[in-house]
Amino acid sequence: MKEPDLKKNFLTTMRGVASTVCVVSAKDQGARHAMTATSVTSLSMEPPSMLICINKEASIHKLISKDSSFCINILSNNQRELAEVCSDREEGESRFKSEAWKDSEDFIFNEESLSNIFCSCIDLIEYTSHTIFIGKVLRSMNNENLKPLIYASGNYLD
Repeated sequence: MKEPDLKKNFLTTMRGVASTVCVVSAKDQGARHAMTATSVTSLSMEPPSMLICINKEASIHKLISKDSSFCINILSNNQRELAEVCSDREEGESRFKSEAWKDSEDFIFNEESLSNIFCSCIDLIEYTSHTIFIGKVLRSMNNENLKPLIYASGNYLD
């Protein structure tokens, strides 16, 4: 299969995979960033670990490094607007207008999310256009009465 056809077919294939929508957030020396991500998954239970894949050109990429902190905010089905704001081209503080964003030590997190997973980056793997960040889970919080926001085939699912 030719390279352009492979990429097109792979993109179509991946669009069919339903994913929980997350917003990865991080801060460093007063700079706060958040980005919508679906390339987030659990890695291990011993120790509890997560991995996130971030494009090297994303503004949040420069804030996450080995020994830094980040939060995975798993969005609830009433946070579609937050997902859209954090995937928009406009970056920076415009993503933090909601009063649901809270500071806690080295973290910035959205308390209205389904869940928050607070991680310390313990390793990273660079792969072409992206970096895979491995985060050791330090703690998590859950709003068990909420349902997740799901994305598939280019749309948010109800």
